[in-house]
Amino acid sequence: MKIKKVLSDIRHYLSGRMPRNRVLLLSALLVGLYVLIIPALTWERASSRDLSQLKTRFTEFSILSAEYRSLKEQVGSIEQKRFLTKTSGIAQALDDVFVSLGVKGKMKSIRGIGDREIKGQLNEETAEVQMEKVNMNELVNIFYKLENAPLLISIQKVALKKSFEKPELLDVTITVSLFTSPAAGLR
Repeated sequence: MKIKKVLSDIRHYLSGRMPRNRVLLLSALLVGLYVLIIPALTWERASSRDLSQLKTRFTEFSILSAEYRSLKEQVGSIEQKRFLTKTSGIAQALDDVFVSLGVKGKMKSIRGIGDREIKGQLNEETAEVQMEKVNMNELVNIFYKLENAPLLISIQKVALKKSFEKPELLDVTITVSLFTSPAAGLR
């Protein structure tokens, strides 16, 4: 009821007391504001949607960047190992590792399995090491030393058997690969 009264008062005020050119100017001003406000609102809505999409993409890129840095550090440390120590072959590399641990006497044999070139960037030399009467602590130390050696050494396969003479000791067969650069290769 009050709205009808306000509208009638506005009509009465506009029809009787204002000149026609002011009414047209006021109408043009209202239409102009209407024309400016609606696109501004749609532009603001589209901008906020784009902003949320960009924030999502930024978060994804931040996560990927962190993963990239981590992988780059890992690859850098592995590539650094490749140039740290010059070795004449896998037999010498394994001999150096086992001598430093004091288990060289438990090594029964080192048998070369094969060599191959990997995409012209690395040479892989694989060998099988047989050890007898190794306790669990020595085995853990061997794995740790091979993992942290200043060479690119990869443990391919491990076979464990209980020793016939003492069941608490193990007979171990480890298949190991040594990766070297072609310049320092064995061929």
